Amino acid sequence: MKHDTMTSRSFLQRGVTLIELMIALAIGLLIVLVITSAYMSGIGAQRAQTDLTRLEESARFGFDLVSRSVRRAGFRDTLSTYSDLYAGPIAQEICGADPAVGPSIRATNDLSTVDLGGGVVANIHNKSDSLTVRYYGQDNPDNTGPDGVVLDCLGNAVRRGTLVQDTIYVAADPANNNEPSLFCSTDNPAVVNPADRNLALIPGVESLQLLYAEDTDGDTVTNRYAPANKVSVWDDVRGVLVSLIVRTTQATGSDRLAKTFKHFGDDYDAAANADAEGGTYSGAADGRVRLQFANFMSLRNFPVCK
Repeated sequence: MKHDTMTSRSFLQRGVTLIELMIALAIGLLIVLVITSAYMSGIGAQRAQTDLTRLEESARFGFDLVSRSVRRAGFRDTLSTYSDLYAGPIAQEICGADPAVGPSIRATNDLSTVDLGGGVVANIHNKSDSLTVRYYGQDNPDNTGPDGVVLDCLGNAVRRGTLVQDTIYVAADPANNNEPSLFCSTDNPAVVNPADRNLALIPGVESLQLLYAEDTDGDTVTNRYAPANKVSVWDDVRGVLVSLIVRTTQATGSDRLAKTFKHFGDDYDAAANADAEGGTYSGAADGRVRLQFANFMSLRNFPVCK
């Protein structure tokens, strides 16, 4: 009887076998693997969506910056009480009649540097295009200060009778690990500190290319789109077609292959326009997400120059 009791107790206390333990561990590991995979997939999707959102925000900010600059080009307060200030030589300066000063809008194409004025020259990243606009400011009715309506590309008010030049270009930002960025430079005298006149505004902008809508026969209708080096008369430019290549600041993409972008589509003949950089752009195989954005901006003040 005692033997039977011990046998029964031994049977009741028997543990799992090694095979059962291994099967349980395998099932547990499989469950953990599935959960981890789903979690990582969710994190990856969230990161991709965040990257896309940031790229779209950068492009939107870039287009807004260029659009505001294009709309300011050639502005003169011709309807104000002080419109007589803009007659004669001053009007000629902004409309290009004075070759030494130049037109209200001009640009560089496929160059490595850009002249910001005042003896300052900036290096351009990836031979991107640059855009320079010139305009006058506007005062309040009492002529005691700027009314805050006309702002330079850095957001500073411009006074009546002050001819300001803004330049937008792409360069490496030394303050941000040489990240390619969209810069804005202004010679607005209201900005006292020279270091505050040239700032990186949008990190991750890797390439900027521009085509100009030119009215070649004077009927106010665009006849052709041309890069800066092919524009015949800058005062005949009616708008700007802008293409941006924007990248994430971190290597977060799973695709490590280099990608090629066509700034202005398959039909644009870059060779015929001597516009080598305006045709295609190849991003490095560095895991960064890159997207291309394009938009058209119309000039607002071109009639005053005709």
